[in-house]
Amino acid sequence: MNTQNARAAQRAQVLRLLGLPHAWAGRESYTLLDLDDDDGLRFVTLWSQWRSDPRRCARLHVVLVVQTLSLASTLQGRLLSVLPEQDHALAEQLVKQWPLSLPGVHRLEFDALNVTLTLAVGPANVMLSRLTLAAEAVILSEAQLAEPALGQGIGAVGLGRLMKADTVLLACATRATWPAWFETSLVFHEQTTHQLEAGLERPEPTSSYSVLRARASPRARACAGSDTPCDSPPALRHLAVVGGGLAGLHVAQALALRGWRVTVFEASVAQAQQQSAHLAAALTPVVSRQDDQYARLSRAGFLRAQARWAQVPEAIVTACGALQLQRTSGRIVDLKKIAEGLGFSEQFMRFVDAAQASELAGMPLTRGGLYFPAACRVQPKPLLDKLARTEGITCLNAQVARIERGLTNWRVFDQAGRVLTEAPQLVLAAGMATQQLLAASGLLASSSRLASMYGLGGELTYVDQTLLAGGPRCIVSGDGYVLPAVQGQCVVGGSYLNEAVSPEAVALARQENLERGAKLLNISLPPSAGSPPGLPGWGGQRAVVPDRFPVVGPVAGSAGLWVATGFASRGLSWASLVGDLIAATLMNEPLPLENDIIARISKN
Repeated sequence: MNTQNARAAQRAQVLRLLGLPHAWAGRESYTLLDLDDDDGLRFVTLWSQWRSDPRRCARLHVVLVVQTLSLASTLQGRLLSVLPEQDHALAEQLVKQWPLSLPGVHRLEFDALNVTLTLAVGPANVMLSRLTLAAEAVILSEAQLAEPALGQGIGAVGLGRLMKADTVLLACATRATWPAWFETSLVFHEQTTHQLEAGLERPEPTSSYSVLRARASPRARACAGSDTPCDSPPALRHLAVVGGGLAGLHVAQALALRGWRVTVFEASVAQAQQQSAHLAAALTPVVSRQDDQYARLSRAGFLRAQARWAQVPEAIVTACGALQLQRTSGRIVDLKKIAEGLGFSEQFMRFVDAAQASELAGMPLTRGGLYFPAACRVQPKPLLDKLARTEGITCLNAQVARIERGLTNWRVFDQAGRVLTEAPQLVLAAGMATQQLLAASGLLASSSRLASMYGLGGELTYVDQTLLAGGPRCIVSGDGYVLPAVQGQCVVGGSYLNEAVSPEAVALARQENLERGAKLLNISLPPSAGSPPGLPGWGGQRAVVPDRFPVVGPVAGSAGLWVATGFASRGLSWASLVGDLIAATLMNEPLPLENDIIARISKN
């Protein structure tokens, strides 16, 4: 038997030791947590078997925990050299979605979301503590069986929390038994040892390893919330969403893509009209020296949006790149040191000097800063229109006045007291109207983050690109921002209006935007731009919580009721991720976000 065939036989033996295909036969879903598959080789083999099995589970989820990710080109060469030819097409699909090696949780989707691969990138002990899933099987490497350093043990910290009862454990090891310290968090029902040539994908084809197999259950399973529903039966998969903006339609799309029937109600006709005038916005990540929760949430949302919008026409989501220029006043941070300290891939972020920034923007800038090559200019109205056309979504233009829990469903009422719809699950994603609806329905806790949410006005200015020397080729930000032109207009922002919006305040805010934009681009405005009559633009109200994090998750004490609001000025960055987070929870999938961030945003 040649080496390729021998390794294929080894992979097949591993799957048999997991109890497959019998273990997933006829099931709604099957989840594998794999800590010994850095390049997705076993994932492709498992995926191939799933596809060829007529009795397969409806949905397959694999979670890989890895320290770093290979380059996509390196991965492609490795997979194609090892996998049989019939699996090359699957390998190419994996390579096409393979992300950059950035810390955090990455979600890849295949076969109409029926197969997902979740990559948790970072130290195993950290990522295991931040994952949320319930695995039917776990594969470990030999290194993870060694006696752990204090506080680092995967058995005591995290592993039991991620397992279902009677989970299959596999590990390749030179030892003959499971370490005794595993029993501090696990109850073993059965333990066996098997011989496997070359171990779990070991490169030495002549070596012989023991494969430890066990069935075990966690001694204590931390629950993610007793009133959070999981894995609803198909007959109950109906969701109502109040709010037809970015948050609401992304939640609706995430569930519709998973086969749910979704009814969306506009919070108000005025809100829909406001969105239609919003010419363009920016999708850019946030970074911080400490890579704190806000920066990690921003990065996760940015990457999820790019993945979710992969099939959206380039005219709607345009990859143009973004410059974040070094500030010269206010809170000044050394952006170059931040870039060096984080050490992220240059395909995600790099520091550029003034000359490089000028070349990227196509304008003579005076400052350097951070450059994000994958940042996008987005046209919100066409994007929302496309989301609303997703199969399974019905959009109704009716104003919702209050909600009420029935015996099994949530009822949605209009201002006349008529029931607009009933659904087992209801998501309020209507900005400030979310707070108002909860209050009108007697469901707003006075001590909640939702009660502290407030509206913050904002104005954008639309400037003829000839006034801005043609406008930049990429997004330029610092004190304000300027977007590349759309239909001959550059969008310049962004002001914040704390006082009541008046024509005078709007006019002043739009004039200040214009002046900030000209300063960013290092150009002089013509005298005619000094006090233009009625600068065109767009005004909106942001729903803001004092800590600037969104409010996302189930409403405490109200089973089946969810909120997705408080996005401030980060609607584009967070909407796709929030939709998939709610959908993954309802479908009992591994969650696509680290649970310390989930805990932060789900307080309501």
